[in-house]
Amino acid sequence: MLACDPTLEGVLSAVGIGYLAHERDGQLRLASARGVQPQLGEEVIRTPPASEDDTVAFARRVLEGFARRVTTGCRKVKANGCPEGCEAACVRRLVYVAASDDPEMPEIVHRYLRLGFSVGPRVRMLIADPRVAAFDGLARYVAGECEHTRQFVRFSHMSDGSFAASFKPNANTIPLTAAHFAARMGTERFCLVDPRHRVAAFHDPSGDGCQIVLLDAALANDLASRKDFADDERYVRAMWQRFYRGTTIPGRDRSQRGYDLRTHWMPQRLWEGLVELGPTTSTIWDGTPRSKSQAD
Repeated sequence: MLACDPTLEGVLSAVGIGYLAHERDGQLRLASARGVQPQLGEEVIRTPPASEDDTVAFARRVLEGFARRVTTGCRKVKANGCPEGCEAACVRRLVYVAASDDPEMPEIVHRYLRLGFSVGPRVRMLIADPRVAAFDGLARYVAGECEHTRQFVRFSHMSDGSFAASFKPNANTIPLTAAHFAARMGTERFCLVDPRHRVAAFHDPSGDGCQIVLLDAALANDLASRKDFADDERYVRAMWQRFYRGTTIPGRDRSQRGYDLRTHWMPQRLWEGLVELGPTTSTIWDGTPRSKSQAD
């Protein structure tokens, strides 16, 4: 068993190491170095240390080789039948799968890459193959978590004029969705932090745009628990809560049948950061910010 870093670069590098070691299919199993659990008779080998630049370069070689193998001779490419190109369907999904929290992710990616290198462009037609089914299942789940992130992140106006939000998805979706929020809030500074995966997206339109940053646990929790709201934040929350209560569909109480439908489309694990489902802020009139003349 080869223990690797459970990231796209780490898994791709581990697959490349197995190839260079001439390990046959079934002789090598990949596992996350964060929770190695060897089976009976297995020997744990850890990926050799390397600089970040070397790891990224090696992973890119493996990814480019896989892309060439699964797209060369593809009938859809020849017929112009795939609007995004086969690379979008066969290769880009690796990014989604690598963002999964599933402890089996490294081995699922490993088996899929092995199959792709073996059969080439036919890999996308083998939808009944357990290796492809497991890979596609993780890709669909992470895509769903990305959609939840885009739908349920709630930004708050902070005292320094920026916007901040905390979100806890079941996959590392912030790097995959940061561009969406940067486009939607292009003129605003914001910080979107995921304390569970200890990653944050910082956007500054006057600087370098949107940057993805890895954080330590203490800093991630501090950013996620910020309470220095702007004066008008209570007012905006109260308006949003009143609007949500005014447009909500009756029958969604916990004791009513519509509650199941509500929790299906709006999972309860995501309610923590939803302003509209939190404690009632106040009435709009109590929270109305004063004008400058009134403050004077």
